[in-house]
Amino acid sequence: MIIEKINLHEIAHLTTEVLEAPIVEDFFNYFSSFDLERVLIVTDEDVKTDIRVLNQLRALQRATKNITILKVKPDNNYTESQKKNILAALHFKTLKNILYFPWFLILVIIHHPSLTFRTKAKQGVYNDHSYFLTKKIDTSGYTCVICNNLISVSSIDSHSEVDYVYDIHELEVFRNRNKASIQRAFYIYFKELEELRERKNILTISRYIADTLYTMYNFRNSKIEVIYNKNFVSTTFLSDFNHSKNKHLLIYVGNVSMDRGLEDIVRLSYKYDILVLACNYNEEAILYLEKNSNMHRLNIFKGMDYQSILLESIGQYQYPFFLILINPTHPSYRYALPNKFFQAQAVGCPIIVYDKTHLGSIVKKYGCGLIFSSVTHIDFLDSINNIEYAIMKKSMKVKVAEAIENKNL
Repeated sequence: MIIEKINLHEIAHLTTEVLEAPIVEDFFNYFSSFDLERVLIVTDEDVKTDIRVLNQLRALQRATKNITILKVKPDNNYTESQKKNILAALHFKTLKNILYFPWFLILVIIHHPSLTFRTKAKQGVYNDHSYFLTKKIDTSGYTCVICNNLISVSSIDSHSEVDYVYDIHELEVFRNRNKASIQRAFYIYFKELEELRERKNILTISRYIADTLYTMYNFRNSKIEVIYNKNFVSTTFLSDFNHSKNKHLLIYVGNVSMDRGLEDIVRLSYKYDILVLACNYNEEAILYLEKNSNMHRLNIFKGMDYQSILLESIGQYQYPFFLILINPTHPSYRYALPNKFFQAQAVGCPIIVYDKTHLGSIVKKYGCGLIFSSVTHIDFLDSINNIEYAIMKKSMKVKVAEAIENKNL
């Protein structure tokens, strides 16, 4: 495992030069019950672009200046002999657990050392062993340790005099249960059972994940705190009726990668104006959009400082929608309640989402947007009128806001 200490001076502008979001107050209220004299944050995310970690930092800086952030990542320099030993150990441990979890048989079969066709999943196992088998980070010198995601949980030791908080915003058991990685999910689930069995101070990002933790790990609901990614300040920018002659604008905010519904963005660009706000992106995905889309109707903005262009663009259209394309075949995404949902709620903008997702169930329950699928015709917005749009917008601003306040999502 590689450990990188983050220089707080290098990221100071990320926490001081932006408007404070509601989530900061939520974090501050929660963290105030712990001993914050000396705080350690452990994460496997890129701190410069992870808004949740940055807002945790902002909340903690109200109470203490003694904060350390460590980023952990795997060190996969295993020899072939070590790799065989890792898989053999996993194979043996899994056999013992078949008595309790019959579906671990999948692991026994697919992870047998003689099988080589599951390269991607095996590499995932090596990555995780890099965390789980490495010497743990010594946390004895801190009064409070905050772990972001399960990998961070597995990277630290434990001391009775230290407060520990576990912010589990993505369940690993859901992450890779698709194609070649299906068997890795069972391995991770097994490791989660070991790592989380004795944990007490659990944070998560949605009621769905909180209920899942309750069901899978037998946590008491009273031990699980939901703090939504309310990273945006609510605005009354959208009026009830916009008489602009420009009708539809589809807005995509967030990470631009090949698994984020880009084929549908391409398809829709031949019918509607689309604004892509690429907070994070890989060049392959951007090139795919530029090569295949109608670039006369698709505008790509790269970077985190997009609020002004977002609000300016929204004001130029009658019917702006946030396009939140959470892939329902990817379990980790399917159960997500992402930042862009709260951005849409903050400006009172209806959303367009895939069916069979957590967001899809929210749209059906609260009427705050539309459902989109691969068989939906691209002219599906043509029938939307002022009254229908106003109802969806009001639902987003009022009903969804109440659901967030009551932590029902």
